[in-house]
Amino acid sequence: MQEQAAAPLVFNPYDPAFNRDPFPTLKRFREEQPIYYYEPVRGFIFFRFRDMMALYREPRLGHDPMLGAGFPPELRAAFPDFVSLRESDLFLIGDAAHARIRRLINPLFGPRAVEAHRERVTQVIASVLDELPQHGVINFFKDVAQKYPVRVISAMLNIPSGSESVFLGLADALIATVIPGLPQELFVSYQPAISRGLALVRECIADRRVHPIEGDLFSQLIAACDNEDKLSDAELISLIAALLTGGSDTTVHLTTYAVMELLRHPDQLALVRSDPQLARQSFDETLRYNSFGRGAGLPRFATESFVYEGVQIHRGQPVFLNMLSAFRDPEFLPDADVFDVRRRTNASPWFGFGPHFCIGASLARMEADIALQLFLTRYPHIELAGEPEFGNHPVFRDIANLPIRVSTGTQAAE
Repeated sequence: MQEQAAAPLVFNPYDPAFNRDPFPTLKRFREEQPIYYYEPVRGFIFFRFRDMMALYREPRLGHDPMLGAGFPPELRAAFPDFVSLRESDLFLIGDAAHARIRRLINPLFGPRAVEAHRERVTQVIASVLDELPQHGVINFFKDVAQKYPVRVISAMLNIPSGSESVFLGLADALIATVIPGLPQELFVSYQPAISRGLALVRECIADRRVHPIEGDLFSQLIAACDNEDKLSDAELISLIAALLTGGSDTTVHLTTYAVMELLRHPDQLALVRSDPQLARQSFDETLRYNSFGRGAGLPRFATESFVYEGVQIHRGQPVFLNMLSAFRDPEFLPDADVFDVRRRTNASPWFGFGPHFCIGASLARMEADIALQLFLTRYPHIELAGEPEFGNHPVFRDIANLPIRVSTGTQAAE
């Protein structure tokens, strides 16, 4: 019998089969076409770990899609909120401005500074879990993961209660619109959420200038803005938006995926229950093993033309580093297809390197760690109650429903 020929190798991140399990396809790309020209964005995708790391540090690749030319006048006129926000984005501003802002705000987000918020974060997450039933089936995404991160960052910033949906909408829109190749109608559809979110941020800034709160993160950032004009209003607003984005939407999906993988690997769940210090490592391992990225990967833009591995990359062309594939590369780890919460790779660029290391990394790790440990303590018995149902987010392989059967009793719920 003749072997059936493999299907043509085409990158389609919106294929439902790819959404559910992208790794067989990504394995084929690493082996058959590790450098792939992706027509929808007119750029190259790199699937191997060694290429990702080399290009991540490539000085001729930058974050700015405009290469310093600024946003077109027509975009500025049509969507002033979006342009204003992006022009002050830490990824797009010049090196001197970036260094000035990071020197100013890094002390507010280091591990020690973040630990000062632990009690408040714990109270917020505990209040979310108190809303859950003692027994039965919950949708972990909707009932837990989607609720606690935005409440945490809102509490740290002392943002008025009831604003969570506005900030979730802002975070979702900012993440969706940062990726090149988004269809115009989708880009336009996200703009009202950005404007609503920024209007609320401006209201909070005006109120806090009149009524500062001691020990409040928002008040500290405003003080940094007002003292000798170290931080402009536009930079302050962009920072707040970045905090809401990194502190809500991405944490929602990370927590959902981590719990899903622990339930799919009962031996690893048992390890985390027996050693709570492994809870934080389980998030790093989830990012490596099965993260929530859907698209081509992390975008960079060529600041000048150059050749890499025989491929001509032109100035202004996007380059995508597919971390979802790279972290399953056997060149990175011989057992890359094994989920192991005890693993310490210390090589993940998920939170960035050097000057662009994610400012919210310590906060994200702390709140996710607290959420997982409180959830496992509340429920001695948890198990999957069905297959995850994926959504249709343009950037994330978002899980809209993760059904989990939970029980607070000594016996598993029937």
